[in-house]
Amino acid sequence: MDLLISMKSEILNKGIYFESTVMQMPTAQTEEKFVAEFREGDKEKLKLLKRYVEILENKLNEDVGFNIEHTNYGFKLLKPVDQNKDYMEAWEEWVVFTRRLLIELKHVVGEEIQEGS
Repeated sequence: MDLLISMKSEILNKGIYFESTVMQMPTAQTEEKFVAEFREGDKEKLKLLKRYVEILENKLNEDVGFNIEHTNYGFKLLKPVDQNKDYMEAWEEWVVFTRRLLIELKHVVGEEIQEGS
């Protein structure tokens, strides 16, 4: 199972942003979200993962702000960035949270946990 962690945001003024390979001037952005994408290539493990995601959705629905997007290879977990918290502190908390979740998901699908995972 793979885990990709990132942060994304929405561009405020899409009129001055171009989809190209040319470097552009930064534009104002809003709605920053931390993203954790969990991917699984094995079909049997993916079935287990998708069933577990349903349980996870129910648990996270109690915590307003989390959002889950289903993908063909797993799911994406999104959480709004708390603007009242230091960004680096919030990022570190997100990394720790998603790594713990990865370990739990690996247990669910029966994947071995390696040191440093």
